[in-house]
Amino acid sequence: MGMPITSGPRETTNTSGQLSLDEARLMPIHVIAALACLGGAALDGYILGIIGPALALAKNELLLTAMSQGLIACSALIGVFIGGLVFGNFADRYGRRPVFSWNLAAFIALSLCQFFVQDIWQLVVIRLLLGLAIGVEYAVGSTVLAEFSRRKNRGALLGCFTIAWQIGFTAAFIIGAFYEGDNWRMLLGSSVIPAVIIYLLRLQLPETPMWLRAQGRDAEARAIVDKHFGEHYAIPDVDASPKSASLGELFKRDTWRQSLFSGLFWFCQVGPFFAIFTFMVPVLETLGLQGDHRVDLSLNAIQIAGVVFGVFLVHWTSRRGFVIWTFVAVLAIFLALGLFAHAPTWFVVSLFATYMFIGPAINNIQFVYPPEIFDTHVRATGIGFSAAFSRISAAGVTYLLPSLLQAFGFSATLIMMAGFPLLGLVVTLLWAPETKGKALR
Repeated sequence: MGMPITSGPRETTNTSGQLSLDEARLMPIHVIAALACLGGAALDGYILGIIGPALALAKNELLLTAMSQGLIACSALIGVFIGGLVFGNFADRYGRRPVFSWNLAAFIALSLCQFFVQDIWQLVVIRLLLGLAIGVEYAVGSTVLAEFSRRKNRGALLGCFTIAWQIGFTAAFIIGAFYEGDNWRMLLGSSVIPAVIIYLLRLQLPETPMWLRAQGRDAEARAIVDKHFGEHYAIPDVDASPKSASLGELFKRDTWRQSLFSGLFWFCQVGPFFAIFTFMVPVLETLGLQGDHRVDLSLNAIQIAGVVFGVFLVHWTSRRGFVIWTFVAVLAIFLALGLFAHAPTWFVVSLFATYMFIGPAINNIQFVYPPEIFDTHVRATGIGFSAAFSRISAAGVTYLLPSLLQAFGFSATLIMMAGFPLLGLVVTLLWAPETKGKALR
């Protein structure tokens, strides 16, 4: 069902006999870029994960209501929307390196600010700003790693963003679960430690040669390649379009379909993800398992196994085929849960567990497809737009789900949610390009 893979030759050279940069052997700069980028993803997961245990401790002191807890939780999502949309474009206009490094400085400052929170609104503002910083990671992190990656196994490397995020999220859960103190500010502020480490790593990372070339700064790009790769490597050909990055560039006559697809497939994946994990809570409560640390650890282990499987799946399959067949799988799970309302408990739990494995695996493609779809001069803008667009469904499901459950019930709501993978499947069949093995432009 997928389109043919449009990979180029295994090794490409220019007229001077130089190998293309993305054909380079593994070098220290590749390792530094991977640690700096994937470390940021792990930090994102940790910051989003630690809020749960911290709020449980802060509930009495801050007099948190259900509404205020929801506001604190969704403030980061709002920040991700704005951060991806705005700062991705900044990275295309002014450079990956300044946005990428100063973003970590913001993480450090905001993590420290959490030690001094005195009321709900202070925490909401800080979490909103942290969400902005996380939005930068979505847009710029995968851009930087893609532009420093080798074409061989690029998909698997970019797919590791989800593994790194899940590791950070699980680490936050474990620390929160076994923390015996009552200082919730200490839990929130603990993110300063990984933030400092990743910031120091990013200071070692130069500007990407591909962005410099897209800006017409060939001499600077050449100097970085000579220093970190060697004189016998050539910078891939890119469209030299300095200062032309804008959202309008994404929606020209020859680009609007791929741009809209990049946002829509992510939108359609994230909606079901939030839905199914919201439904997991009442299922566990029904079985008397909610709050059991062993069960929670087991569920986290299933998710980590899923994201690892997803990396292999990205490596084995075409990009288009990956998205098509995973949408088919999610559609089947949602319809089965919705249509068989009175199925035995083991059947329902099995379907939920299946999605807890498949859902994180699916998320791998979100960090692989967009960097390959967009050209260098609008790559971060395009990824930022896609990430921001996806947050609409994430926030929408989080907000509407309780009302839908109350008004229509469990089965009807699940059938409605099946509209996400159905839409995603149709859009993918119509518009999805094949990018596996593609040389970045």
